[in-house]
Parts: sequence; C-alpha cells; structure tokens
Amino acid sequence: MSVHLVPLLVRRRWVAVAAFLWLAGPAPARELLTLRGHNDWIGCVAFAPDGKTLATGSADNTVKLWDAASGQERLTLRGHRDTVCALAFAPDGKALATGSYDQVVKLWDTATGRERNALNGHRGSVLAVAFSPDGKTLATGSLDGTVKLWDAATGQEQATLRGHKTWVNGVAFAPDGKLLATASSDGTVKLWDPAQRLEKATINANSGEVRSVAFAPDGKSLAAGTRSGAVKVWDPSTQLEQATLRGHAGDVWSVAYAPGGKVLVSGDGDWNGPGEVRVWDAKTFQQRLPLQHSGEVVCLAFAPDGKTLAAGGRDRTVKLWSLTESGESK
Repeated sequence: MSVHLVPLLVRRRWVAVAAFLWLAGPAPARELLTLRGHNDWIGCVAFAPDGKTLATGSADNTVKLWDAASGQERLTLRGHRDTVCALAFAPDGKALATGSYDQVVKLWDTATGRERNALNGHRGSVLAVAFSPDGKTLATGSLDGTVKLWDAATGQEQATLRGHKTWVNGVAFAPDGKLLATASSDGTVKLWDPAQRLEKATINANSGEVRSVAFAPDGKSLAAGTRSGAVKVWDPSTQLEQATLRGHAGDVWSVAYAPGGKVLVSGDGDWNGPGEVRVWDAKTFQQRLPLQHSGEVVCLAFAPDGKTLAAGGRDRTVKLWSLTESGESK
C-alpha cells in the first residue's frame, strides 16, 4: 500500500465514525447507582410521587424502600409468602400496593412500613397493580385472567372484569382516569371504562403475549411490550397503530414513558444473561443507543422529574441512570 493512501484512509475512517456518532446521537444516560440488597431477582420498581423514595419488590418475598438519591436502604417490608412482582404508590405517596405470587395484594403505610390491609380474591398470582389518578381505586391483574377493582381506602372489592383468556400481565390507568388498559398473554390489550366496569375495545397486538402496558402522559398514546421483542404503540381513542418498534432480542417485560412524554423506554433480556433498556423518542420513534444492564431487565420506572430511570434485573440488582427529557446524558 502506498504511504500516500494512509492519511486518506485514516481520514475516511474518522469521517465514518463521526457520521455514526451523529446518527446515533449522544450516549442516552449516565449510570448513577447500582442497588444491591435483595437476595433474588427484582420483580418491580416504582418511585414515590415526591421522587425521594424508590420501592423494589423481589423474588426473595420482600419489598425494600430506598433513598433514591443516596441508594441507602430505609425499610424492608415483610409479609408476602412468595415473589413480589408488582407494586405502585398511591398518588399521595402515603400508601404502597404490592402484588405477589402468593395471590394476595397488600397495602402498606409508607412512613412506618406497617401493613394496612391484605386484599384476597384472586385465584392466581397477582402480576400487576395500579392506582387510579385520584387514588380512590386500585386495579389488579392476575394469572387467573381477571382484573379486579378495589376501594383503595377500605380494601373492599368493587368489581371483577372478565374477558381475557389467560394471564393479565399489566394494568395502567389513563392520565384522566377514564380508561384502564390491561395487557394479557392472550395477545391482546383491552380498554375498559373503570367507572362503568365495561369493556370498550380489544386491541390485537399480533406479536404474541403482551407483557407490559403504559399510557403516555398526555393519554394520546398507549405502548405495550410483547414476547416477540416488539414494542407496539397505539392511539387509545381510535385503537389505530402508531408504530411498531423493533430491536429487542427477547421479551419486552416493561415499558415506561418519561413524565414529560418525550421519551419511551423498554426493557428486555434473557433469564441468565444481561439485558438492555432501549430509549426511544416518543414522537418520532427514533432510537437512542441502548443502556446495558448486567441482568435481564424485568421492570422500569421514571422518577417524577423524569431525570432518573430505574431498572430492576434478574441479577438481583437495580440500576439507576441519569436521563434528560430528550433521552440524553445530563
């Protein structure tokens, strides 16, 4: 090779690298903390409404409350007899709902860590929980194929929604509380009127089992993670598909929107291997570079200010990243 060609080739390589970085965009996040303390895989994560506390549920049958800024463990909640795979804070932050493989939903006082109530009624593992925006209703989804609505204050069962043919893996209220979305292993997402307790629509995902579901903050988009590795996005008012996002190699166990609505994240992985979080522009559906987790990503949650993303893995750790509303590093 002529020595005169070397500078030209070097320049071309630098141009190619620069073009790649420009297309990919800046690194989407900076890792802040890795939380360790659970003795088995992490099934669920959620930030308190004030953003100061992070709750995690695990296959070690416990729930832990952490200082979200320092990563220090505050409390360990014990009472479930099996894996804790679902949790949600009440809108006022004073109560925490947890769902478990033991078929029980528990309500906890977040200040003291004491159990307030135990809700019995499901005949299968409780896989999903969500409070309505006004905090008055708690929705739960179960392995028994049903969705139950409970009075969040008294723990009394209000209704049982039937229609899914098998497991209900995810539940989510629309921001205005007028719709409830449920995701199922029967390959569908159902939309319900929670006030009337009636089914309004069924969306066929056409991508196998639906693992997770989340509304955008403006209520104009509904995202779902599927077993096929695709993330589906629909307009909930028309049920028309807005996008199919591909790139995941395994099940998309969790999806979440940033509070500002500009970013959508989705998590995947293999049981015994590392996973990743993909960061998407929620409007253009363009993808940023993925975030690498040391375990399969089972659950995701944004802090209320949208600046921190938590991801729980099957390697028993929770990773926290700093993330801006544009999906870029701070």
